[in-house]
Amino acid sequence: MADKLAVRVRTVPEAVVVAADGDLDLETAPVLRARAGAVLADRPEALIVDLGDVGFCGSAGLQVLAELVAETADAGMPLALVAAHYPVVRVVRLSQLDEAVALHATVDDARAWIRRQPGR
Repeated sequence: MADKLAVRVRTVPEAVVVAADGDLDLETAPVLRARAGAVLADRPEALIVDLGDVGFCGSAGLQVLAELVAETADAGMPLALVAAHYPVVRVVRLSQLDEAVALHATVDDARAWIRRQPGR
């Protein structure tokens, strides 16, 4: 059985941060999808998805991330992805998702990137 995925939501001046902790796989991806979807329903100015504490991201997790890329692009909302562990960074790059979303090593880096976006 896969490890559970804990998802925390917090607000920083630049964005709402959705932080996941655990493995992001077929069993747990719906948890991230639901929490991030609830955040997007409130129309934040920007979204940071923090996968810094995620050790594994499978295809179901990548699908959720791709959905978030599409939803935020449609809304004209900056989206930053934080990934620190090599296995997660690797699958994001292999899937070429990093070409559609800004990839950062830390939440602070993501916040700085959002501050540099036009209109901010």
